[in-house]
Amino acid sequence: FIDSEVDHPNLAMKWHNSIIALLYLFCTHLHAHKPETKINKADNFKASGQPTPATAVGSKPRFAPPKLPDGAYYAQYFPGPGSPADHGLVLSQSKKDSDELADKYDGQWSVEVPDSSAIEGDYALVMKSPAKHYAISAKLDRPFVFDQPDKQFVLQYDVKFQHGMECGGAYLKLLTDSPSLNLTEFTDRTAYTIMFGPDKCGPEHKLHFILRHRCPATGNVEEKHARKPQVDLSAYFNDKRTHLYTLVVSSDNSFQVYIDQVLVNNGSLLEDLQPPVNPPPDADDSTDQKPADWDDREKIPDPKAVRPADWDESQSEFIDDAQASVPAGWLLDEPPTVPDTTAKKPADWDDDIDGAWQPAHIENPKCKDAPGCGPWTRPKVRNPLYRGQWTPPLVDNPAYRGAWRPRRIANADGFVDKQPWKFSPIGAIGFELWSVTEGVAFDNLLIVDRKPLADSFADQTWSIKRQAERQQDSALQAVFDAVRDATNDRPWIWAALLVGVVLPLVLLIAYCCCLRESSPSSKAAAAAARARRKKTDGDDDYDYDDEDDEDDDDDLVDDAAPAAAEADYYDDSDEPPELVDLDAPDDEPEAEPIGAEPSVTGPRQRTVGKA
Repeated sequence: FIDSEVDHPNLAMKWHNSIIALLYLFCTHLHAHKPETKINKADNFKASGQPTPATAVGSKPRFAPPKLPDGAYYAQYFPGPGSPADHGLVLSQSKKDSDELADKYDGQWSVEVPDSSAIEGDYALVMKSPAKHYAISAKLDRPFVFDQPDKQFVLQYDVKFQHGMECGGAYLKLLTDSPSLNLTEFTDRTAYTIMFGPDKCGPEHKLHFILRHRCPATGNVEEKHARKPQVDLSAYFNDKRTHLYTLVVSSDNSFQVYIDQVLVNNGSLLEDLQPPVNPPPDADDSTDQKPADWDDREKIPDPKAVRPADWDESQSEFIDDAQASVPAGWLLDEPPTVPDTTAKKPADWDDDIDGAWQPAHIENPKCKDAPGCGPWTRPKVRNPLYRGQWTPPLVDNPAYRGAWRPRRIANADGFVDKQPWKFSPIGAIGFELWSVTEGVAFDNLLIVDRKPLADSFADQTWSIKRQAERQQDSALQAVFDAVRDATNDRPWIWAALLVGVVLPLVLLIAYCCCLRESSPSSKAAAAAARARRKKTDGDDDYDYDDEDDEDDDDDLVDDAAPAAAEADYYDDSDEPPELVDLDAPDDEPEAEPIGAEPSVTGPRQRTVGKA
């Protein structure tokens, strides 16, 4: 490992690159075996096989159509070009609930290959217009009815913010099925059952999961919001990569939210929505009033306390500084400002209307170099005798009865819904959005009733797309992403990386740096410095025979910096330098002079000056 001919810092870099490569392979292996992406054989689901491999086209893989899940309620992966209508999408011909022309849904949609696509021929639905309202929707192949306890509701699609996102949404609305549902009239007023997906404006990043719950007693509908995910969502809006969003709702009233097949939020429909699905069984009695003798003061002034006899409340908090004096040079008789003698009365000035004209005041020129002009006042200082107004200390109130609250009575609007997962049936899927930033791409929209079906579809679509995007990015960025994905749900990996990779790498670099201080290259630098000092001192009688005995310094100089050594040893004559064959035996004669440029293909040579 240690060799005088080896450049140790370069060797350390080679070791560093090797460790980074091993780290990337390690994290990629972990990410490929995440438990969330495994198909549960207990679901009696026959997978569609391995993901279809993409075929290379130049430097990009070619898009390969996925196999659609059996029994999918909706599946759209945009297999080729065409208008949105060619892919079963309906543009809204209406506008938002407003009389403003600007609230018209005039954002342009396009089915195209995104500009930054890493896969050849991978089409997506793209928002093309900045700062516009968008509305587009499609009917499901059949309505999704929440009536079977043995099935889940699974919504999945991927989003790519090609230009990042300044302000705008990328969420889906699952429209409530009804005979009157008209997709050409799709607006913000159209009834929906679930709203799900990312949304951002300014510094606020959101991942919505909103359901509209119908009260079984009154029939009233109210929005219920899931809590905010406890993860940083900013990177998903800014990294310009494709991300997969998945929502799963089960008949046990549980829900899970995934980003890139990693769980980021979960909970219970009964316990983790705001406002709660079921109102409290009792409520405050609005007719109840606080009794007049109710004492809710926890502390009161001590009635036994007496003001001290020497307590003086007449003293001011601040007084004039008696020790201050007028600064030297202060012009007491000079005003700070004087009339401007160069000012002239305007020609249109009317004394009857504008009043008597007076010239404007300017700073007194005599005060320019003085510490001050005009009356001088003493500065204020804190009064040492000041004690302020006396107040008695506070003590516990013996009559304290606590904070008053109205009595609780049975909630007149209360009800109990033990099966909130039975949402209103869904008949269509739609985007109703506002976006400042254009270029948002949607792809691989899917609604199924089992998560393994969605996992298999993602393996054939998003997983291949993610791998292609990573290959398109720099190797270092890919390493960071692999580490992030692998450690999202395995924090212990950080400790393993610290002990197994980072610590040895730091010790290796420190060892190489210390070794470099005593390495031949360091000696070469010292020898070059001595040679320059001798040349500068004008030592024309330098003994080159003795030079060979000085620890072979010149060999090191030539190895480290031949051009600098050649320039340093040139004398003032016009004759070219002699070249000495260092590989020849000591008893061989010196080489004959050759041209000014030494050969780099022959034996190892040293440039020397003529005696």
